Amino acid sequence: MGGVIDEHSNEHLTPSLEHVLDLDIEVADPIEIGETGDGERRIIEITDGTVSGRIDGHVLPGGADYQLYRTERPTELVAKYAFETDSGSRVYVENRGIRWAPPEVSRKLRDGEHVDPDDVYFRSVPEFETADPDLEWLTRSVFIATGVRQPYGVKLAVYRVA
Repeated sequence: MGGVIDEHSNEHLTPSLEHVLDLDIEVADPIEIGETGDGERRIIEITDGTVSGRIDGHVLPGGADYQLYRTERPTELVAKYAFETDSGSRVYVENRGIRWAPPEVSRKLRDGEHVDPDDVYFRSVPEFETADPDLEWLTRSVFIATGVRQPYGVKLAVYRVA
């Protein structure tokens, strides 16, 4: 019968990933709020960066990554920032995620020391807003990102879940 799906098949349920963007984000030194009861709160200003891939552009200053660092549990990350495309369109990004590593590696990350990226689980779910109709596809999909901490900031590879 046409249009009938085998109820035991996962063919239409298995997502694929399409790489769409790389973000190379530069940050300032952290502003340490201190121990809040839930963990160590810190704010890290986003100062600059590049966007490449399906969209090319640059990260605008004025954003920040709001982190809740905990030794025994994943660090919670909430980054809010914007970028401007090479054609002049602006895109707002709100990126929530976690970063987890064994306690010793996690302390090194917090202190800005180099760590092996293979020792760190760093994933996030960016959401995008834009007024540009040509970029509206950003608002109609789910995205995931993988990240690597760098001495100057962070690198993210962003994938659209197809």
